[in-house]
Amino acid sequence: MKTIFNILDKRSNKYIWRLSLLMALILSGFVVAFGEVFYFEPFYVLPITLASWYGSNKAGLMLALFTVLVLVLVKGLVFQGDLDIETIFYYGLPHAISYSGLAILVTNFRSVHKVETTAADIDSLTSINNPRSFYAKLANELVRSYRYKHIFSLAYIDIDDFKSINDSQGHSEGDRLLIEVANCLKSSLRETDMVARLGGDEFAVLLPETEQKEAKIVFSNVIHLLQERMKKYDWSVSFSAGLVTFDTLPGDIKEAIKITDDLMYSVKNREKNNIAFKIWHGKT
Repeated sequence: MKTIFNILDKRSNKYIWRLSLLMALILSGFVVAFGEVFYFEPFYVLPITLASWYGSNKAGLMLALFTVLVLVLVKGLVFQGDLDIETIFYYGLPHAISYSGLAILVTNFRSVHKVETTAADIDSLTSINNPRSFYAKLANELVRSYRYKHIFSLAYIDIDDFKSINDSQGHSEGDRLLIEVANCLKSSLRETDMVARLGGDEFAVLLPETEQKEAKIVFSNVIHLLQERMKKYDWSVSFSAGLVTFDTLPGDIKEAIKITDDLMYSVKNREKNNIAFKIWHGKT
């Protein structure tokens, strides 16, 4: 079932609407054929829930009202031969209230769920990925790289002398700096890359299917933009970074993180304000 849910998550609103509508129409066919023998109305909960959860904000409600219209017409014209007020009031209205209520509840719950899911994966200050989501995506990329024999690159960035900004200009200015760094990383990286704040003044960047030559080009643009922005706002900080291209894949994400983190700290402890590049061929 998880696979089905993942597929539906990736489908467009139009696809979900058409699928839900088709299910409702098929059920309506059963109602016409066997409605005097079997009670099919509860089964409409499935397409209405589907449209409400995976479709647009109004899809579930529209399907609920369409379903009630069809049921009332079938009840009145097919089974009774006449559409009277009693059928509309005593049969249609309760179904309209229950189906519409279901659609509204599912849609509202979906909205809350999306907000909470996003909040769990996003750093509250910078609005980029937090460690939880970064490690999960790094793990997925590692699995994908094993399967398809891909190379990937991983970078760690640390802000040199960030503490001096907090001490001299206050934490609010330090927060502004962190937000600007996050914005620079997002704007200068490719759509396929992933940037995260790992805590404090440390950031990480995952570059899927990226060899060292391409990674160097990407990161030179990143550092150049960061330096320009720091100069623009008169922030006296620099950046120490380590970028590892995994020609041989690490055993797990802990190993990948340690290798990249060690490379970044080799720069920070030696000279600062520089980038170290490394191709990792595995343990020797």
